[in-house]
Amino acid sequence: MPRPPKHVPPETLGGRIRAARSQLRLSLAHVAANRYSTSLISQIERNRVEPSYESLQFLADQLQLPFDELLELSQQHKESEAEARQYKAYDELREESARLLANQHITKALTPLQALSMSQMPSSLRWRLAALRGQCYFSQRHFLDAQKDFLYAVTEKPQHVPEQQRLEAMTLHLHLAAAYRELQQLKPATEHYTIALRMMDTSTSILHVAEAQWGLSLVDFELANSMSNDRDAQQTDDKEMRLRSAIEYATNACALYRCIGDTLHAALLTCQIGLIEQARGKLDVARQHLRKVLDEWLPTLEAHPQKPADQRQIKERKEQANIVSAVACSLAGIELDTGDFEHALQYVHVARQAAKNSYIIRKAEAEMMLGRILEKQDVNDPKAEEAFHEAVRILDATDRLAARIRAHELLGRHLLRKGDAITGEAEFDTVNKLAGLVTFFNSTPISGEDEG
Repeated sequence: MPRPPKHVPPETLGGRIRAARSQLRLSLAHVAANRYSTSLISQIERNRVEPSYESLQFLADQLQLPFDELLELSQQHKESEAEARQYKAYDELREESARLLANQHITKALTPLQALSMSQMPSSLRWRLAALRGQCYFSQRHFLDAQKDFLYAVTEKPQHVPEQQRLEAMTLHLHLAAAYRELQQLKPATEHYTIALRMMDTSTSILHVAEAQWGLSLVDFELANSMSNDRDAQQTDDKEMRLRSAIEYATNACALYRCIGDTLHAALLTCQIGLIEQARGKLDVARQHLRKVLDEWLPTLEAHPQKPADQRQIKERKEQANIVSAVACSLAGIELDTGDFEHALQYVHVARQAAKNSYIIRKAEAEMMLGRILEKQDVNDPKAEEAFHEAVRILDATDRLAARIRAHELLGRHLLRKGDAITGEAEFDTVNKLAGLVTFFNSTPISGEDEG
């Protein structure tokens, strides 16, 4: 009979029994006597078998140990075994939901996670389950719910995570940064993108590095756009500095995506670069970037007019349409700036057609651009107001707070230009409420007690 391993913790039931037997210099056969097998005693000492009440009394007598002490250690062993089973069950749930999410089965991944009360989870799993649930919400564009879970995960995450969980910790900060950015909370977005970058090393996936660079580009671009266009020299310099920084981050991210053959994200980054150049007043440079993308990607939609056959094709078509709609809308904006309404309308028509197979945000952006073009041509054109109303309708059921604010602002300004002051002011009241909602969620403390 092989000896029980020496690494059995001495404070456990098996460790206490083995220590007592060794101290008394008794063999397994002597302790087992003629009542139990030596194999059973060995398994008990290894904490692999839970002894019965009677066998525990027998061992106490044989080893001259207090029965109450063994009974207490047995109860502790049962509790630790139950905790281990609970941990295993929740960890298996986490792994299965992560697999479903990776395969784009978002609702199936989210459903079991929604039923969890995080405060009742094993402490070492809380942050990981909350982070995963947040990723599911983010994938559904439910940014407020995602932000709530990400913030809770950050507070529960230990200061020093195990090496095998470092990737999860890094992506948690990346996802929290993205949620902040979507909700126009740009300062904390920058902070968490920076934290994620500091956690990266030579083993980090290029995709994650590119994602952080892209996020920082978007943040700097939004910060630049939030600056006024007055003639103050310092303000002008600060805005240009932000735009140059946005260009640098976007160029880096675009190069990273190209080096791994991710043409889709590289195209979106090229579109982003075009928008930044437009904001810098370099319309010809911007137009060149955007036309290149449109010429490359528009044929991909026109070549396959039939309905996609499976989920993979649906996803691919949606991403292609996303690129075409985004770049066409951006080109329409450039032509609007130059006063070329005919080409602006042509581009916005392409953007609206592509948006039908793309994301909600693209549909809304195309309608807002259409409204701007029509308004510029004739402020009393009823189709301009219809377009702004349609953008508001599309967005109002979403967590796209920044886009919703933009849509209500455009509608409000349009109504004021038409002389409808009462309705126009009502739109700006909605803008203020939405801005307050962003501030509220940014300042609300997150607790695990109300999770579930």
